[in-house]
Amino acid sequence: MSAIIIAIPRMVPNPLLAEAHAKYPESLARAGAEMRWIELDDPEKAVQDAMACDGLLLPGGGDIDPKFYGQERIPACGEPNVLRDAAEPLLLRAFLAADKPVLAICRGIQLMNVALGGDLYQDIKPFEHVPHNDHWGKIHAVTVRRGTLLSSILGQDTVLVNSQHHQAVDKVAPGLVLSALSEDGIVEGIEKPDAKFCLGVQWHPEWLSDADPAMQGIFDAFAAACR
Repeated sequence: MSAIIIAIPRMVPNPLLAEAHAKYPESLARAGAEMRWIELDDPEKAVQDAMACDGLLLPGGGDIDPKFYGQERIPACGEPNVLRDAAEPLLLRAFLAADKPVLAICRGIQLMNVALGGDLYQDIKPFEHVPHNDHWGKIHAVTVRRGTLLSSILGQDTVLVNSQHHQAVDKVAPGLVLSALSEDGIVEGIEKPDAKFCLGVQWHPEWLSDADPAMQGIFDAFAAACR
């Protein structure tokens, strides 16, 4: 059986830094998949390179330029990553058009929502939903909506997750459905029900998947959809 190859957009220009900070390869490897970093300097080539893979993982990272969802940038919004902002929507649309699986994490869920017509809270500090001292530990509960893809994967109505973000989905894009909410009303999961597999989560399951079978299950289900 040939290996499952997952395309991941290059998160930062320095390859060593990106690999040192990425837990994604470990989670994918446990699911029987390999990853391929996609360089973004040439968006059209990025799409071509990514489409040679079996699935697309949109990873975490910095803030998306608010101009892409019709807002003026506020001071709390971080500097945009121009390469990612330009290329990732093209990658997402190409994979959806080909009905290839997509998993979106943290910034990824935000990108997915924006690219498909939704918008974001540029800063969720007013919600007091802020990172804990242990950025990657389980610190708050998320309620999962029954009947969703996420519910079928996790097999639980509530899960404990980490929180390492200051932006979040506001208006959910047309064609997407809400699949998980935090205790304070922040969108934690969205998905596209008419796609083969298109799931976004706001937390970082890759930091929990080594010890938590439910979190590893997200990567297992993604890899299974890519076979």
